[in-house]
Amino acid sequence: MRTRLAEYSWPEIAELVATDPIAIIPVGAFEQHGHHLPVMVDFHMAGSVAEAAAAAANARGARVVATPPVWTGYSPHHRDFPGTITLDDTTLSALVGHVARSLAAGGFRRIVILNGHGGNANILRNLTQTLFYEHSLRVHCASYWDFALPALAEWRQSPVGGIMHACEMETALMLATRPDLVQMDRAKDVYLDRSAYFGADLLSGGPLSAAATFRELSETGVIGAPTLATAERGKLLMEKLTDAVATFLCDFANWPLRQSNATDESRP
Repeated sequence: MRTRLAEYSWPEIAELVATDPIAIIPVGAFEQHGHHLPVMVDFHMAGSVAEAAAAAANARGARVVATPPVWTGYSPHHRDFPGTITLDDTTLSALVGHVARSLAAGGFRRIVILNGHGGNANILRNLTQTLFYEHSLRVHCASYWDFALPALAEWRQSPVGGIMHACEMETALMLATRPDLVQMDRAKDVYLDRSAYFGADLLSGGPLSAAATFRELSETGVIGAPTLATAERGKLLMEKLTDAVATFLCDFANWPLRQSNATDESRP
């Protein structure tokens, strides 16, 4: 079974939706990732994990396809660095919402938004509520790393502060998937020096939230420990992430549906 929805013809999609498949919408960003990584990291990884997990889930008997990744997201905090392309929160929500509603109008009843950028997370969580309460459309959403936080904690070599942005995790994953775009000779570790009330690591956040630009926090745009990354460790982590997301997809494939998503309300 092909995992890329874009490779199907419409008659094939009509046959596919009759089998009650899962559709994944990967959502990323187009933003700076320090001196050593390209601006494509977030949408590349969201799409890569989505496709790999879909293939793994299909091999276990589920039926899963993925749309092409939404390549830009909510990144105003990175605008001080050239190359960043951002949407505002309303536009991102509308864009992903239209993709989800289009899938539902075409017959898909199991839809997952797989996020690959921290700045999108709250907007996409809120979107699931908007889609449900205003369009009677039940969509599920998570960031790809959310499914494997215990495995990520075991995998890491850095202390707290080492996994945040263009960090040990993202650099290792890029070394595993697109090593041709990684410039390890330009990688430098940057640990935040600020109050513990603010989050400084993907796995251990503080209780306080406040807006800040990345230029305020890091001259290079890096927060974390990219120098600890290797391709071998990246491949291992990619396997763990793929397995964790695929396990969820196989479970989700068997959940009872509470209502049909194919309603007039779901039409774009």
